[in-house]
Amino acid sequence: MIGIMTLFGIKIQDWNNDMDTLKPETNEKLITLENATKDYKGKRVIDRVSHVFFKGDSIAFYGHNGSGKSTMLKLLSGLIPLSDGEIHYHKDLRFSYVPEKFAGMEIEMLEYLEGIARVEGVDHQVVDDLIKDFFLDSMIHTRMDKLSKGSLQKVGVIQAIMAPKDVILLDEPLSGQDADSQAVFISKIKELRKQGITIFMSCHEKRLIDELSDKVFTIDNGKLVQTEYSNDIAYKVYVRINHDLSMWKEMRTIGNRNEMTVKEPVLKETVIRLYEDGWEIVGIEECN
Repeated sequence: MIGIMTLFGIKIQDWNNDMDTLKPETNEKLITLENATKDYKGKRVIDRVSHVFFKGDSIAFYGHNGSGKSTMLKLLSGLIPLSDGEIHYHKDLRFSYVPEKFAGMEIEMLEYLEGIARVEGVDHQVVDDLIKDFFLDSMIHTRMDKLSKGSLQKVGVIQAIMAPKDVILLDEPLSGQDADSQAVFISKIKELRKQGITIFMSCHEKRLIDELSDKVFTIDNGKLVQTEYSNDIAYKVYVRINHDLSMWKEMRTIGNRNEMTVKEPVLKETVIRLYEDGWEIVGIEECN
């Protein structure tokens, strides 16, 4: 059973603020695709896709390898040209892009990151702090071509977030990362979202989608399809009976309390609504 004030280690007032700041705050168009098409070696990977993406969106492209997720990221950032159709940027945009396989080079990690920092005008302390945050401080003098895939991925993420651009594109950003580094990554991206930065990710990880994404798309036979990501986790929420309040239709009375079942994606919102309506929440537990 989980007490309301410490649910998932987040106080209710902090939870409310976090939920508000992670939602897109604008209807400002950012990127528009019009019949965007991309062919590779005679195969149509992206097929006449038309869609509008908005400032502050956090988008996940989800699906199997080879479905076109990475291609979509590269098209959005202008790294590769369209075969047909058009892409419109509604303002001058700066992009940060982290590929799935970050290139190893014959240069020490610290030297590389400090070089990027000089170009971006970033103070060296910012770089040092990010290196420590991602547990790379013991590897600062290791050549990048000697780093593991997970460590290289961290270097790519640090490069992208040290001087955040308007749009960050991340191709399988948690690939090869340990649990502690994944938690750091999620925390950093949440901070960027609070700044209104637009996020595009291709990923497989349920955790990443649950914590960071507003919208989830698959690419099915070249078509962009928005989907409700399957999340079957549900919780029992228990509130003390209060005859001065109207029971919600989802509630049922058991003993001296009311009970309702809530799916994980709307758990935060539901708890906040209950709290604001005046209900005393006496416990929350995951359904078996």
